Amino acid sequence: MTVGVVFLALGVAELVTHLDEPLSLFFWLPALWGGGALVLVGVFRATVRPWLSDGLVIIGAFLGLLATAWTVLMPVLILTLVVLTIVHARRQAPPPA
Repeated sequence: MTVGVVFLALGVAELVTHLDEPLSLFFWLPALWGGGALVLVGVFRATVRPWLSDGLVIIGAFLGLLATAWTVLMPVLILTLVVLTIVHARRQAPPPA
């Protein structure tokens, strides 16, 4: 959940700081707000369809990674989130017959 909230907060910060450059917002806002929204929807809808929730978290994480790759901490958090999501999905998958 933290990664999704950070993406949304960074999206707001980019909106405020780049109001004079509206063309750059066509990259920042979909990447950060879209990534944050997908991560949060995936986290909070985990019980409905686990495979869909895991996919939303991973797609949202990589979408947000595009905009936060320049930082040091966010790529580490994002990759950790993706690995933990994959491990969680494999644990919940039914065993092969």
